[in-house]
Amino acid sequence: MKQNLSIRWASFRDFEIVKTLIEKGSVTLAAEILGISQPAVSKAIANIEGKSGKTLFLREKGKLIPTKDALFVYEEIQNIFTSLERIDDSNWNIDSKQVIRIITTPTIAYSFLAPLTANYMKERGNIKVIFSVVNSVDMLNEIREGRADIALGNANINNNLADLKEYPLFKSKIICILHKNHELADKEKLTIHDLNYRNLIMYTARNILSSKLRKIFSVNGVEPNIIAEVSDSMAALHFVRENIGISLVPEFPTCNLFDENIIVKQIDMDIYDEMMLLVLNNSLNPYCIDYIEYVQGWDK
Repeated sequence: MKQNLSIRWASFRDFEIVKTLIEKGSVTLAAEILGISQPAVSKAIANIEGKSGKTLFLREKGKLIPTKDALFVYEEIQNIFTSLERIDDSNWNIDSKQVIRIITTPTIAYSFLAPLTANYMKERGNIKVIFSVVNSVDMLNEIREGRADIALGNANINNNLADLKEYPLFKSKIICILHKNHELADKEKLTIHDLNYRNLIMYTARNILSSKLRKIFSVNGVEPNIIAEVSDSMAALHFVRENIGISLVPEFPTCNLFDENIIVKQIDMDIYDEMMLLVLNNSLNPYCIDYIEYVQGWDK
């Protein structure tokens, strides 16, 4: 393998240094593997950044954290090394595709993230997406165990047991929805005590919001008549449309699913549904960060 392979701003050795540093996550380990000193690694990275005009690593608490540009470069470097290996093995007909595995909850998926993801794929053109809908309490295990790259869910799902990077997305107030013919439809604003003994469509215990709502009911001495328990806001809407009861749901993105039979009322409950994107800290897929930035750039 030739060691003098180069392009305008990088040699093969430069590629090897960037690749090793990203994979090992440590200047010390990279230096040992490359057989050079730690200052030599740091100097090489500074030279590469200077020649490329790109910031490839962020310096945080003595560590070098790869940027999105670094991960895109890393992906191309991997292709170079993989191609050379295939040539050595006379096996150069294997194609690879960019894959992002995304998980989220039903309401978020169907009313917000699926359409946005479709637009992302259309704009990028070279992405394959595996898009799955899961329960909020199962989401953390999915990404922690490597079955997903990106999760979009309630901020409370991250119990800090997994090494996850958090990207806050939006914060949505909890509102009350009811049928236009409901007895509370003419009231301008509801109080939590308006729910006392009234038929309520409640979340099951596997929904993050369930415990929050039950705690507020308990603190305020409110006892709604829970006539149905549902997994998500989409299911709650079906019951409300039939005037079976009222329900408390996040204003967004549930508002995308309302129709002329649904009345929305503000209620004096200081409770919010905070949503964030989660990705493993050691993820080396640059398209994960690219996708996250695309979603964060969305204008509600």
